Amino acid sequence: MDTLCLWWVNGWMQTFILNQILRWLKKPKVVRLVCLVSSVVGLFCYALSSSFNHLLGSWSWWKMLLYILFSSITCLAVLFTPARSSSSSHRLEFHFAFLVLTVTSLYSFLFDNVVKGKPDAYSLISCAAFATMSLGLSNLTQFGFQIDLLYFFCGGLTVQLMKIKLWLVVVGGGFSYSLLQLRDYPSDRQGENLQLQVQNQVIIQVDDSGSVSSSSPVTMSQQANADVESTLGTSPEDGDFRFQDHLLTQSNSPSQDGSVDDVLIIQQQLMNCVKELEKENQRLVPMVCSHVEKYLKVVFDSKEVPHPDVNLVMDALPSGIMGRLKENVKLMVEAGFTEECSDIYSKWRREFLKQCLQALRLQFETPNNEDVEKWLKTCKAAGKILFPNERRLCDYLFSRFSVAAADVSFEKVCKELTINVVNFADTTITTGTYLPNLLFNIVPKMSESLGELIQDFISPALFDKLSFVDDIEDVRQRLATVNRVGNIIYHTTVQAPVTDGGLHLITKEVMKHILGFCDFKLEPAALSYRVRIASFWVVIGKMVELLESELEVKSKDYYADPALGFVFMLNNLNYIAQKTKFLKMDDDWFRRNRAKVQQKRNLYLRRSWNKIVEFLKIGKNESAEADVVAELMKEKLHLFNLHFEETCTTQSTWTVSDMQLKRRIIKSIEEFLLPQYGKFCDRFRVVFGNQAYHYIKFGFLDIQNCLNHLFLLDEEMNTKDKKNI
Repeated sequence: MDTLCLWWVNGWMQTFILNQILRWLKKPKVVRLVCLVSSVVGLFCYALSSSFNHLLGSWSWWKMLLYILFSSITCLAVLFTPARSSSSSHRLEFHFAFLVLTVTSLYSFLFDNVVKGKPDAYSLISCAAFATMSLGLSNLTQFGFQIDLLYFFCGGLTVQLMKIKLWLVVVGGGFSYSLLQLRDYPSDRQGENLQLQVQNQVIIQVDDSGSVSSSSPVTMSQQANADVESTLGTSPEDGDFRFQDHLLTQSNSPSQDGSVDDVLIIQQQLMNCVKELEKENQRLVPMVCSHVEKYLKVVFDSKEVPHPDVNLVMDALPSGIMGRLKENVKLMVEAGFTEECSDIYSKWRREFLKQCLQALRLQFETPNNEDVEKWLKTCKAAGKILFPNERRLCDYLFSRFSVAAADVSFEKVCKELTINVVNFADTTITTGTYLPNLLFNIVPKMSESLGELIQDFISPALFDKLSFVDDIEDVRQRLATVNRVGNIIYHTTVQAPVTDGGLHLITKEVMKHILGFCDFKLEPAALSYRVRIASFWVVIGKMVELLESELEVKSKDYYADPALGFVFMLNNLNYIAQKTKFLKMDDDWFRRNRAKVQQKRNLYLRRSWNKIVEFLKIGKNESAEADVVAELMKEKLHLFNLHFEETCTTQSTWTVSDMQLKRRIIKSIEEFLLPQYGKFCDRFRVVFGNQAYHYIKFGFLDIQNCLNHLFLLDEEMNTKDKKNI
């Protein structure tokens, strides 16, 4: 047991010492010194190597002078190489990279064609020294070609070793692998003399003045989070402290000794990169907005299909800073802090999108014509330019290390703007009045724009990964349904006028379309998940109200007899009520629907039967003289019989949609007519005695029998009802 403990302690001490050495080697001053020494050794050994003699011949005074001048410039450049910053010109970086590519390509060509035989020791040492110098430059500068130089010299060293002995490829490979591993090891913060030592959960900081202060990992983590919040414009009180909890959890694990300080350093470097890139917004936002404005002008004015630049943002950002940002993203992901890294990145990019939309003046609030136009332009700009550029950035920074992290980051960047777009479209069809401009101009354009938005920036592989895709598709389907219903109501060409008061074709078609959209089934409450949204039922209610208002217009246009118009409305309103009774509309909606049916039934009774009932009324003054009253009552009874027979004959050809509706209408007529008819007959018998039966043509049973023969049933609907029973 003691031996095992001793072995574990020795292993831990060796790992700790190795980490300290590697961190010391990555300090900027140490890296600069190593870089300078390597360049001096490399230049000196190359001057003595056989490769130089093969390429340039024997030494002469002017060759020596030029070589000394070149070596001096190289050493001074290494000694005074500027630290990484965003101030370097993108054009300067490009020309440096091109120059290095040209020189290395030319050297490789000449070396392969001129240099023969095995290399000497000076050639090997110079290649190794230049590879070490390139490693140091890649940690000091941001021009982007240093890593290519590192690969070039490591490859050259390996090839020369293989020319000596083939098995020496192991030595060249091991040396190259060691340099690449050292390059990927996290470096200290640049511009600061920072020393972190973990002892009893205490971090010792030494600043430039030499003063010493101690703090716990919690304090350091809070400071780092404060830097994040200040960078992204949020307050610490509103920040997410999950990063601190995650950090402390790892620091308490025995297997994570020394990882807390490394992660804090990486996080700080990541924030520094974000801060530097934020400064680029002053240049980048106007450039992107100019491209968006030109694109939108072509699309909306000339109706052409231009080609948007989906690499605009990526190409405009400084490659050096982006390279460092990618390195820090990789280290954060590998350390298990993917979510925290994604949060920092996505807040930066969301702010950029907000600045672009503000500069383009594409904010929209209320569903009026002006804001709808802004909304359409926003969808086009987001789908064609902004979101594809953001996708390109996410893939560059995350996809190589974690495709899932790239998808999550992309969702965080785009979600806020996408939800605003979806909510505006939803508000337009839930609060606006369904006028022709909305139905046939705004709604189709919105539906088309949302469809393009999905196709433009969401690949089929991401449909199940991005949470807001379902929201876009749901609202797009609502818009399409509203548009379809509007076309059925106003543009159906096969709708023949209904002459018998039965169901109208558009009523059947609209309800069929609405219920199909709701995934309606005959089983109670069989509704899909996506329709359990309050705003969805608002849209359904508005479409039904649109249908009812159009039916109201048609009832007045089709029928000269208002009573038949009311029967027409009763049929269609009753059909709508039957089809919507299982939908999850609110109780007020159903109460309003029942009130509409009751109102139309009362209007039908007054218009069709009120005049007949008036024949059965006798004024008080009419009882003054018996003969006058008797003649008047006979005349009223005659008129009643005449109009009753005429009404029953006419309305026996009218149609109602189902038996239950027919029974309710007939019962309403009986309650309205029979009490008055009974009173009149009783008084008539008092006046005429036994002779009354010579004039009374209809008894109570006769009246009820005639009423029962009113209205024809809709055969199609009646057949369906019997099947359902």
